[in-house]
Amino acid sequence: MAPKRGKHKKSKDIDWTANENFLKERSMIYIEHTTECPIFQTKAEEFGSFLQEHFPERLFQLVRNKNGTPRDGAFEIGFSQNARTSVHNLWSGLDKGPPRRDKFPANYDMLLPDVQRILKKFYPDKPVGMDEDDEDENETYD
Repeated sequence: MAPKRGKHKKSKDIDWTANENFLKERSMIYIEHTTECPIFQTKAEEFGSFLQEHFPERLFQLVRNKNGTPRDGAFEIGFSQNARTSVHNLWSGLDKGPPRRDKFPANYDMLLPDVQRILKKFYPDKPVGMDEDDEDENETYD
């Protein structure tokens, strides 16, 4: 019989930088979230699904609370191109709230420009998740 809790514990023990686990095409999503309320876990999963929908050509690995016990009230999102590149902080809800909803981004679309920048930083010749015209050229509309 499977344990009731801990369905995500296995990913915590995996060394994603090790040759046998590393894929250049796998971007890493690092989320520190408190366990005081289930909505924090749900929001972490939602963000992973959101990125997969917007960048179907990429693989994503959600790593929760990689540094052990999360801080009270924490919901922080870090992102890296792959497991061997630096982690960029996309969101911190640590000092936000109450109400609890302020701990999370109002919508994940606001984080897309940073994700796109991080992905393009390492592969500048390969547009990721956007058309070439989308970036800066067509900002005005008639």
